[in-house]
Amino acid sequence: MRLRVLGCAGGSAPGMPLSCYLVDDVVAVDAGALTTGLALTAQRRLRSILLTHGHLDHVWTIPLLLANRFGPGALTCSIHGSAYTLETLRKHLFNDRIWPDFTGARIDDQQLVRFQPLEPGDKRTLESGHEVTAVGLNHVVPCQAYLLRKEGRSILLLGDTTTTDEIWRFAEAQADLAAIMVECSFTDDLVELARKSKHMTPRLLMDDLAKLKRHVRVLVTHLKPGYGDGIRAALELSGDRRIEFLAPDEEITF
Repeated sequence: MRLRVLGCAGGSAPGMPLSCYLVDDVVAVDAGALTTGLALTAQRRLRSILLTHGHLDHVWTIPLLLANRFGPGALTCSIHGSAYTLETLRKHLFNDRIWPDFTGARIDDQQLVRFQPLEPGDKRTLESGHEVTAVGLNHVVPCQAYLLRKEGRSILLLGDTTTTDEIWRFAEAQADLAAIMVECSFTDDLVELARKSKHMTPRLLMDDLAKLKRHVRVLVTHLKPGYGDGIRAALELSGDRRIEFLAPDEEITF
């Protein structure tokens, strides 16, 4: 599998595209930078979008993406997420106020978009042949991680979360796990804000990583503007050699 980082920021600032990850050119996890990070032809090749949750920084380019798929060569795009997240999109984005309701649009007698509910614990095979399993997280709205597996390798991509146990138990049980992507949003001096908003700080993250006995790559993402240097310094001091920091437009092959 090949992972391309279209965006990995936890907030918007120059040079910091929002959360969006492309797997093997056809599967997107979250949608903070689909139209700003992908050429038009690449946008039309997308087959599946996996949404961790419905917060704006993770979904905002979906309406713009669908508007770009009316041209030749685009197939139906399936959007997978919890029923809560899909309802958020229907009610608050595709409502003919914020953006036209494209959810019923068709091109050459095929659907433009298809909503596919996917709840924690569910497993399915995507249009691309990737196997996906959803796992619940601990955030202020329903949020989930996705284990993507293909050809005997798997990667676990987390959405927003704070301290949790289930995800680490799940990760330990995946014998073919190559990497886990996890957020770290604030510095430790803002730990109370992190707890209330249900995000990670370096200390909270290190406490949770202690639950992961596996020696797999830990890809840190979702650093909020203004806190990146402090987060990096604290995590580097931890001495955990599994930790790496994602960067926009980075590509990783597993």
